[in-house]
Amino acid sequence: MAETEVQEFARPTVEVNTYKKANTLKAKVLENRILFRDGDENDVRHIVLDAKEMNYLDGQSVGVIPPGLNEKGNPHAVRLYSIASLASRMPHSENLTLCVKRAITKDEATGQVYRGVASNFLCDSKPGDEVTLTGPAGRKFLLPVESEIHRPYIFIATGTGIAPFRGFLQRLFKHTPNFHSPVFLLFGVKTRAELLYDEEFRAYQHSNFFYFQALSREMKNKAGGRYYVGDIKHDHPGKLWPVISDERAIIYMCGLKGMEEGVRNAINTLAEHHGKGANYYESIGHRIVEEVY
Repeated sequence: MAETEVQEFARPTVEVNTYKKANTLKAKVLENRILFRDGDENDVRHIVLDAKEMNYLDGQSVGVIPPGLNEKGNPHAVRLYSIASLASRMPHSENLTLCVKRAITKDEATGQVYRGVASNFLCDSKPGDEVTLTGPAGRKFLLPVESEIHRPYIFIATGTGIAPFRGFLQRLFKHTPNFHSPVFLLFGVKTRAELLYDEEFRAYQHSNFFYFQALSREMKNKAGGRYYVGDIKHDHPGKLWPVISDERAIIYMCGLKGMEEGVRNAINTLAEHHGKGANYYESIGHRIVEEVY
C-alpha cells in the first residue's frame, strides 16, 4: 500500500515585494528604544516605523536599504529583518516594528572592527529620520489561515529571532476569539537581561500559555553544560511531548543557524523514549517551520 502524502497546513495568501529597489517605501522612524544594552555599543533596539502603506502579515520580513554607497560605489544591498508586530491590516495594529541587534565584529588577527551597515544605521536612527524599505518578503513563516488557526503551537527562538513570535502571540491571544489551544514559547539567550519583551510575554494570562527560558550563561543542563533551548524539552517532557506528538501542532523556529541541531536531537530523544522511531523529527517535517540565519 502506498504511503499517504502528508500535507502541510494551509497558509494565507500574502503580498510580497510590493515595494522593490526601483519602487521603495520611505518610512519615518516613530520610536527607537533600547531593549537590551551591555556596554557602550552592544545593544538591541525596538524600532517603530510609520509604514501604513505596506500590507504585511506577522511573520513576514521587510527589507531595509541603508543610505550611502558601498565600497564599490554602488547602493547598499537590501537587508531583511523579521517584522516584530501584528499584521498591518488587523484592528488596532501598531506600526511596523523591528527588533534589531547592532552588528559589530572584530577580526582578532588584525584588530579590524566591522560594523553592520544596516543594523548600525537603524540602531542610531532617531524619531523623524527616514528609512528606505522594500517588501514585504516571505510566504512560509506564517500562522495558518484563519479557519485552521485553532491548534497547538511551539515557538522556539534565540536572540532577535523572538521578533516574529511577538506578532504571533498578539494575533493568537488578542485577535483570535475563543482561542484555547496550548502555546509554548521557548526562548534562548545568554543572560536574563537579554530576554527581549520578557515583561510583555509574562503579562499574558492565557491558561494554556507556557513560557520557558534557556539562559546559556546562567543555567546548567543535567550534564553540567550550558543550557540551550533544546534542553527545555528534556526538563519539561510531560508538558511538551503531548504537543510535539499532536499531528495538528506546528513547531516554529527562528534564530541563529545551528539551533536546529539541538532541537532535532531533543525531539528525537523524547520520541525514542515514547517508542517512536529514531528519526521522528524528520517524519514531522511538514509541521516544522524554520527561519534561521
